Amino acid sequence: MVADVEARLARAGIPAASIGPGGPRLDDVVHVGTMHRFKGLEYQHMIIAGVSGDLVPPSYLRKWEHSDPARHRRELQRARALLFVAATRARDTLLITWHGTPSPFLSDPR
Repeated sequence: MVADVEARLARAGIPAASIGPGGPRLDDVVHVGTMHRFKGLEYQHMIIAGVSGDLVPPSYLRKWEHSDPARHRRELQRARALLFVAATRARDTLLITWHGTPSPFLSDPR
């Protein structure tokens, strides 16, 4: 999704650059990256896109739901923690988007 978002921003005339393993290389552009790439960074405004039910948590985790329930719970917790860390990179505003069904991590816990 990173390359797709970067290309869509470019077509809209919005300068963007993907975040590499060493972090952002350019200032004054929209930084685009995976949730992993944003660890340790801080931004005034952030959008976390694609937080859909089939992507967050990753659908491949379901393979352990019955065969290895402990691993399934552990991997779900890791995925939930990754979303939390990404969301806390926003200092002032955060927008989370999805398509189709939202991630179960976004449901109201009440």
